[in-house]
This record gives sequence, structure tokens and C-alpha cells, in this order.
Amino acid sequence: MAFKMQAMTTLSRHATQTVLSRLSAFRVVVVSGARQVGKSTLARLVLKKMRGRYLTLDDPLTLSRASEDPDGLIAGGGLTVIDEVQRLPELLLSVKRSVDRDPAPGRFLLTGSANLLAMRRTGETLAGRAAWLDLLPMSWSEIERRPSPRTIEDAFRAGDAEAFLSTLAPARPDAGMRARIRALSGGMPEAFPMDAENRRAWYESYRRTFLERDLRMLSGIGSLPEFGRVMSLALLRTANLLTKSHLAADARVSHTTVDRYLGVLETACQIRLLHPFFPNVAKRLVKSPKIFAVDGGAAAWAANAWDWAGAVAAGKDGALLETFILSDILSWDGLTGTSRHHFWRTGAGAEVDLVIERGEQVVGIEVKSAATLRHADAAGLRALRGDLGKRFHLGILAYLGEELRPIDDRIVAVPVASLLGVK
Repeated sequence: MAFKMQAMTTLSRHATQTVLSRLSAFRVVVVSGARQVGKSTLARLVLKKMRGRYLTLDDPLTLSRASEDPDGLIAGGGLTVIDEVQRLPELLLSVKRSVDRDPAPGRFLLTGSANLLAMRRTGETLAGRAAWLDLLPMSWSEIERRPSPRTIEDAFRAGDAEAFLSTLAPARPDAGMRARIRALSGGMPEAFPMDAENRRAWYESYRRTFLERDLRMLSGIGSLPEFGRVMSLALLRTANLLTKSHLAADARVSHTTVDRYLGVLETACQIRLLHPFFPNVAKRLVKSPKIFAVDGGAAAWAANAWDWAGAVAAGKDGALLETFILSDILSWDGLTGTSRHHFWRTGAGAEVDLVIERGEQVVGIEVKSAATLRHADAAGLRALRGDLGKRFHLGILAYLGEELRPIDDRIVAVPVASLLGVK
């Protein structure tokens, strides 16, 4: 499957095979993701592999038909793709009736620029009938035309640090520079190939469209300037603990208003919350979630960071690199359905940026925005290892250098490029 890009370039998406696999087993597949992330193109390309028809609720006539005669609109055999279904969540009731009458797999592929399960108007969840997938911004491996990375799979399978390192390809000499560029460019298909000036204009237009058009479908926001302040401040806090009282004070709104606006941003796939990992209930651990921009390019736009020197000057280089790595890993490891993703932080300040849990085993990933490493950089991974004991399988220190090397028998230092499946 392929994505049409600027300059007639085509790029594959790791999620495509997952969608086709789910359609072979489920009556309905629902793909959610931010607007412009590529859902419509993905849906159209699925139709090239499966017979069916394409409907989009962005078309006023189709939306009108869906409102007036939903059962008639979706009647028929084969695969029916319904794009931008968040415009009429009530249509899910008709989809439910249809697949209950004919329970064959591969009946419907629905896409939406919102998390339908979080929308108040969604009264039907298609429980037991649908597989739900998130389509995230493009990963570095997709941009480089590489296969879906097996890094996390290999980390869990490796017997020790040396065995894991043997599975990784060495990074190119310019890998650190390329990782910095990717962290600032984000993964939105139209925006990431642009130069900094045009990318800035794209994100400004994207924000305006979101505030003036998409927001009305999701919630009755009374003050767009007020909401816009919360949105910008939330993006600026990417990769940091979410303290709603501080965000409310900075945005000059109430705590209740911040809570509601953050819910809208999460429903619209603009932000995500990463929740803490609690392996030891007796230990004093941070309980607040961390907030992340779904797209690193949006976070760079909010920080006005258009080159790495600007990101460093603003003190945002670490947060932008962490945001990029999290989004990238979730875009492919999140498709497996076998991993749970968290972060870990103690009250004393020990922290691991990403904790991946599979059954009783845990792999920790710590991100450093430096090209050289110090002994103290692995302190968080060592602390997590001490807390987990035998549950700790491997620790990965991802950095902007080029060398693959073991730190001890269970902790390794890995270039960002190698972690994310590119050379």
C-alpha cells in the first residue's frame, strides 16, 4: 500500500497490512487519527486490494443522505468505506444493524478525525464487532521506505545486551543530524517534506482550520481564542508532567475549562496522555500523566523551533526528541496490540521516559538529546532495574551519537536511528 506525497513520491504505511488483516477477521474496522494524517488515502488504497465502494461524509450530499436514510446509504455487499464518520456518529447504529444481519468479516472500514469512543454523541461502540486502530503521523522508517521496525520485538526476545545489539544495524555518520531534522519536521504527510518556512505556514493553516472548522463538530467551544491559548500551551508542555492547575493559570481559565479543553484535544487526536507505570505500590511514585503532542512537528511549531539551535536555545530539544521517538514507536509497536506503554518516575526524581510492558517483562527506554553519554545518563534505567528485579528485561538509552555499545549486561546505548529502524 502506498501514500501519494509531494513531487509524486509514494511511501508505504505500516498500518496498511494491519488494516487488511483486521478486515479479514472483523466485520468492522475503525481507523482514527488527526486530520491530514492520511486516513482517506489509506482507505482508498485499501479498496484497491478489496472490492467495495467509497463514501465520504465530507461530501454534503452524502452527509445529507446519511442523515435522512442511513440504512439505505450503507445497504449493499462487499466492503463499504465511510470516511470522516465523526461527522455523523449516529451512523454507527445503522452499521451495527447491518453487520448483525450479515456478520461476514470485512463489511465496513470507517475512518474518523476524532476518537469516536470519546465523543459524547457516539452512542454505539460496536462492541464485539469492530477492531479499532489509531493512525499516527508517519514514522521515520516509513519516510525512509524501510520495513516496520522489529526493535521492540528484538529487545524482548534478546537474552542480554550483546544479543540485542547484534540485531541492530549500525547508524550512519549523519544519523544524529537526521534525527534532529525528523524531530522538528514531524510526520504529517503534506508538511514534513517542506522547508521550514513553508512548514510553518502549513501548521498555522492547520491550526486555523482546526479551530474554525473541526472544533465545531466536536464540542460547543464558546471562546476560540481561549481554546487556542490552551491548545498552544498544551503543545508547549509536550513530554512534561501535566499539572492542570498550572496550565489553567497560564491560560487564564478555570480548572474545569482546562479539563474540558484537554478532553477535546485528546478526542481530536492532537494530544495524548502517557500514564505512569506502578510496579511497586509501596514506593512513592509520580501519579500525574505526561502530556505529548501527537505530532512532533506541531510541538516544534508551538515552540517556534525551526532548527535545532533554536530548539536548544528554547530549552525544548529534549522534549521534542522525546515526543518524536514516542510517536514513532507507537506508530508501529502500537499496531501489535501486545505492548502497554507508560513512563516511570519516582518522587525522588528517578525517571525512565518510556516503559514498555509485555506480560511480566519490561523494556525501558530513556532519551537523551546529546551526542555523547555520561555514566549518570543511565541512572533512571538502573533505578528501574533495581525496582523491578527480574521483571526488568532490557534498558535502552537512545541518544544522538553513532555508537552501539553495552553499558552493562542489561542496558545498552543505541543511536536514535538504530532504535527507530533506519540506518
